[in-house]
Amino acid sequence: MCLSFLLLLNCSDKKKTSETSETETTATVKDSIPTKDAVKEIDAVVSHYICYTNDKKPSLELSIAFNAAGNALFAKYKGQQDSIPLQNVKEDFKNDGAYPTITQLYEEIYNGKKNGTYELTHAGNWDYAKYTRQKDGKVFLFTINHDLTVTGNGYRETPCF
Repeated sequence: MCLSFLLLLNCSDKKKTSETSETETTATVKDSIPTKDAVKEIDAVVSHYICYTNDKKPSLELSIAFNAAGNALFAKYKGQQDSIPLQNVKEDFKNDGAYPTITQLYEEIYNGKKNGTYELTHAGNWDYAKYTRQKDGKVFLFTINHDLTVTGNGYRETPCF
């Protein structure tokens, strides 16, 4: 029950942040794109992590770090040494069903270039990640791993791996 309250509170915050203009959002994001070296500094502002499992290949696991406002900071795959910075592109908030749905689009920035896109969706107590690889358009679908992610206080505060 506490988790539901936390998620709804998080959703209401999203509605407020999604009211900024696209120009403001783009300008802010471009000014704050983290470099690979800055990821260590970003670790200090991480609020929580969500652990995802690939829908077709369970051995492929993804961890995404979020700040207190619910914005993704970086992604890391199990077995990967470095985290990959994410750049927020846009956000969509819908409240037309049983639960509000938040969809955020991020660009994966690797060595200063766009390497792919993440579409992160949150609805109720479910989180999904859709990764589209830039070089060939291949799509990878992930679903939250509740056993690894959800704690008694909400989302986990330590990295998934």
